[in-house]
Amino acid sequence: MRKAEIWVSLAFVLLGIIVIADSVRLGFMWGRTGPASGFFPFYLGVGVVIASVIVFFNAFTLYKKEGAGKPLMPPGALKPILWVVIPSTAMVAITELVGLHIAAALFLGVYMRVVGKIGWVTTLLISIISPLSLYVTFDKLFLIPLPQGLWGGYLLRF
Repeated sequence: MRKAEIWVSLAFVLLGIIVIADSVRLGFMWGRTGPASGFFPFYLGVGVVIASVIVFFNAFTLYKKEGAGKPLMPPGALKPILWVVIPSTAMVAITELVGLHIAAALFLGVYMRVVGKIGWVTTLLISIISPLSLYVTFDKLFLIPLPQGLWGGYLLRF
C-alpha cells in the first residue's frame, strides 16, 4: 500500500510541476487588469506539489520503518472494479457511435440488470426515462445538444 502512495504522490508532484510550468508560460503575476491567466493555476500547482511532497515523505518514512504494509488490493478486489470500468468504457465507446442518449439507455439497462440484478420493469423504466429526461432537459429546454454520435441523429428523429 505504501508503495502505491509513494508512486501516486510522485505522479502528482510531476502533474503539479507541469501545471506550474504552463502557468509560468501563460503568466502568473498580477497584471493591470487583474490576475493573469496563469495566476490561479500556478498557485493550485504549488499546492498540489506541496501536498504531494508531504504525502511522499510520510509514506516514505513509514515504508522505511514498517515495510510495504498491506497490499493495495486484496485478493478478489479486481472483479468489482472491472464490473464498473468495463461497462463505463463501453459506454464511452458506444457514445461515439450512437450518441449519449442511446448509450446511457444501454448502459443503465445492462448495468442495472447484470450487475444490480434489478427486475426487468424497473430496469426498463429507468433506462428509458433517464435518457429521455436528459434529452428533454438539455436538448429541448436548455437548447444544449448532447453528443449524438455518428448514427444517433439517424436513430432518434425527435
